[in-house]
Amino acid sequence: MKQIGTVKIHMLSEALSPITHMMGVSGNESIINREKVFHDGKVKDIPVLSGNALRHKMIRESGSMYLVDQLDMRGKLSIDQANYMFTGGSLSESSTNDNIPLIADMQRFSPLFRLLGGSLKNQVVGGSLFVSRGLLCCEENQDTIQKQIGDYKVPEKKLFPAQHFIDKYQYTRGEAGRMKDAPEMIKNIDDQVKTNLMIYNGESVISGSLFYHNLTLYNVSPLEVGAALHSLELWQNTGGIIGGSARIGHGKLKTNYWIDGLMDWFGSEKDPGELVKDYISHVSRNADNFKSWLKKAFPTKEELLI
Repeated sequence: MKQIGTVKIHMLSEALSPITHMMGVSGNESIINREKVFHDGKVKDIPVLSGNALRHKMIRESGSMYLVDQLDMRGKLSIDQANYMFTGGSLSESSTNDNIPLIADMQRFSPLFRLLGGSLKNQVVGGSLFVSRGLLCCEENQDTIQKQIGDYKVPEKKLFPAQHFIDKYQYTRGEAGRMKDAPEMIKNIDDQVKTNLMIYNGESVISGSLFYHNLTLYNVSPLEVGAALHSLELWQNTGGIIGGSARIGHGKLKTNYWIDGLMDWFGSEKDPGELVKDYISHVSRNADNFKSWLKKAFPTKEELLI
């Protein structure tokens, strides 16, 4: 299969709701994820989206869920198969030999997992996808971002100091006993012990903020690029969620992307939609092959006894 070489997908994601990607708690307050940045002679703590979270939400989770539904595997996966698809798997056996035929079949039948890599029961298989952190478009990150995006410019109106993009939230978890209709629904309500309402709070990055991040695909085929773009599309279609508190409307990103590297391969501009269509066709043609590979790579105890 013809190789492209290196393709880089640049992304600029706008927060459509508060982003609550957390790193821990201080007292009863959730604290957003930060990293130290050296700027203007000082070290500052700047909000950041972890590359691990972006990789999982943008590519692995969305791409794997598509395969599960498209290939009618919902409710039919073993725990090992599900772990491989959705978390990358884990080593559970020792081995001194590479299982080259098994790996070759995976690479032939599944561009998505050729891209992501993962762990078979006795061997780790490297992938070709590298994911950056999500850098907040702010004054402190301006130089770092500009070195990565070349001629593209982040809108100047977005480049305030990072602290301008941080806010706090507070919510109250209600009690059934305080509902208007509670006396009609709960027996002996007057005898119940009254408890305090639960208040929870934390930090967030405000709506309208921008994050720059990218994917770098090394020595990939057109199908792998299509798999990445298709997964990104699916992620966006389901809300572009990152971080926590999605159940209450947090974590929505609207992502625009542009691609470096396709021109070198095709000799002219290539419609990314064509790459996605080719990938979808590949999935359909190789449905049975991929399902057979999953069973071979991660057999159940019952299958091993046959």
